[in-house]
Amino acid sequence: MRFSREIKTGVFAVVSILLFILGYQFMKNSNLFQTSRVFYVVYDNVVGLETGAPVTINGMRVGQIKNLSLKNKAGDAVIVTFDIESDFEFSRSSVIKIYASGIIGGNNLAVLPDPDDSVMAKSGDTLRGELESGLIDGLIEKFSPIEKSLLSTLTKVDSVLSDFDQVLDSATKEHLRQSMDAMSVAMEQLGQTATGLNRLVDNNQKELDLTFKSLSRTSQNLEAITDSIASVDTAQMLKDLSGSVKALNQITNTMAEGEGSLGAMINDKGLYEDLRKLTEDAQNLLQNIKDEPKRYVHFSLFGKKDKATDNKAN
Repeated sequence: MRFSREIKTGVFAVVSILLFILGYQFMKNSNLFQTSRVFYVVYDNVVGLETGAPVTINGMRVGQIKNLSLKNKAGDAVIVTFDIESDFEFSRSSVIKIYASGIIGGNNLAVLPDPDDSVMAKSGDTLRGELESGLIDGLIEKFSPIEKSLLSTLTKVDSVLSDFDQVLDSATKEHLRQSMDAMSVAMEQLGQTATGLNRLVDNNQKELDLTFKSLSRTSQNLEAITDSIASVDTAQMLKDLSGSVKALNQITNTMAEGEGSLGAMINDKGLYEDLRKLTEDAQNLLQNIKDEPKRYVHFSLFGKKDKATDNKAN
């Protein structure tokens, strides 16, 4: 019989959860498969006792505190629920004492059996509770240095404030008051400015959206341009440019040395003089045409020639 992948995954998940629960119970140092007995004890003050604190007999841990609850709404007493996980038997008249395990360790419960009582305690019984002698006094003694330090600090703070008040004269106080007023006005103006900015943004939301879209398209175009530039073979382009510059230098050198037809034309002074003379003759001809246009252009409405003009032209 073959199982599907989903069934295998589900079985693996269930096994993992069970292993996690067993590991968690093992880390808590509790026996998962052993039934425990539950007992109750009532105290007027538990002096910092917490859930999970160990319950010991002759210094050996045999259980732990499961719950702490008030006896009534007025808070007259506290009911402590604890369990015993071992098979240790103790009498119903045994005392459950709260004791301090150390400066940092907190408070624990200790079972003090009564050997003279033959009636054994059963699960669900309410036992008699006591506090270790001097436990509350010890707590007060622990907090006494803190109290003294706090009082000393408050005294120093009061002295500093008194000295500060003596340093501030009436003029300085007035300046401080004015500064605080100015700061209040500045904060109010800043709030108004922020409100105006919000209103401006709300009124121009469409334009801002179009602007951001345009910026996005511009950035995309710039990115495309930079990609195109990056794809260009810069080395080959520089090589071609260097060859072009070299060829241009060679042409200019050839022209300067008078080689080739272009070089001969540039270096031929006679050609220069002929061109200059031709330019002067052209300028004189244009000036003569402007001065005597009838000499060059004949026009008659009836098709007859001007004899005087013809004779003059001849």
